[in-house]
Amino acid sequence: MKLTHALLLALDAETTGPKPKEDRIVELGGAYLQAGAQIGPILRTLVDPQKYIPAGATQVHGIRTEDVDGAPTWDVVAPRLKRHFDAGPIVVGYNIFGFDKPLIDAENRRVGLDWVVPEPLDPFLWAYWHDRGESSRKLGPTCERYGVELPENRAHTADADAFATGLLLIKMVQEGVIPDDVEQAFREQRLIQGHLKREMDRFGRVIYQDRHDGVFKLGLGKHIGTPIDQVDEGYLRWLLGRDIKPEARTRLMQALGQVEQVALF
Repeated sequence: MKLTHALLLALDAETTGPKPKEDRIVELGGAYLQAGAQIGPILRTLVDPQKYIPAGATQVHGIRTEDVDGAPTWDVVAPRLKRHFDAGPIVVGYNIFGFDKPLIDAENRRVGLDWVVPEPLDPFLWAYWHDRGESSRKLGPTCERYGVELPENRAHTADADAFATGLLLIKMVQEGVIPDDVEQAFREQRLIQGHLKREMDRFGRVIYQDRHDGVFKLGLGKHIGTPIDQVDEGYLRWLLGRDIKPEARTRLMQALGQVEQVALF
């Protein structure tokens, strides 16, 4: 089946904070898409997290504790969400593996439910893989790079972000970044996940080895995408003062012309 012909269910959640296994959902949004077009109405519900929504979280999504007063709690929302999954769409989410899936799965465990979010497709993984040198891989800048409009006054609302994610996936297929065949897309995603995990285990987020030219480059900060031997020495020394993976430390020391000493006594 072609991904551009399949029924997609794009999801996004807003929360009480940035820790998916600890924080709670305050808003859940979704959108069905097929052939690049919206199918049916946009889905949205507020969720009572049964805890105070910190001011920092409200600054991101605009939802206050008083806004969710009277909203359904997760034990009510979860069965409704599962009915959508049971209908068999391809679930899509931006950084859904890193945030929304573990978040929803944790919410389910908290209320005694044993189902989990089915394996989704995550455009973030392809953006991370193909756009390594970009200063930001957040949803907004990534949508902008691929020509998908994300209205400024609707950013960080779960329904708008979900719809934009669905459009982004289709655009990345059209651009040849994501395979149009559904099974091939899932296979490629698993390969990318495996490669990124091995890379993370070796270097953390500090550096990566460019798969095209084999050059080691910075993976974060103001010099992201820059070969490490071209980065200001002061910045490299600052990185060396942080808690980083041993192999990343060795590569940075080599870029500085240093040789790591091995203690014999």
